[in-house]
Amino acid sequence: MSAKQLLEKHAEELGAIAGLRIEVIEQGNRIFVLIHDYQLPHGVSSVEKTDVVFVTDFQYPFSAMDMFWTDIAVVRPNGSLYEGSEAIEEYLGRKWRRFSYHRNNIWNPSGNPLLDHFAFMEGRWTGKATR
Repeated sequence: MSAKQLLEKHAEELGAIAGLRIEVIEQGNRIFVLIHDYQLPHGVSSVEKTDVVFVTDFQYPFSAMDMFWTDIAVVRPNGSLYEGSEAIEEYLGRKWRRFSYHRNNIWNPSGNPLLDHFAFMEGRWTGKATR
């Protein structure tokens, strides 16, 4: 099974669990996981929903995912930027706000690491990040 096929399988599982529409897009030497209309936790931003992007490559699941990207409108409710979210990058034909948050634990390629990275992202919003 190719990295993209495995990622599509993992994205289907995440989508079913979280009730999200997810696309896996191959572009150049990267594979993007595009999560549509992710509902941000209440009170973390002036916007309620955002698209989210995770980036990996053809070594998935052995290549660790790091960071995540959101719509550029995702800022704190008072308009200030989250620490580590200053960079704006362009992928998939649009601009994204990069959340340069890094794991403290080892990436585990077994099971469904996409679920793990999604949980990592959610933990950053709620302040309960463990990885």
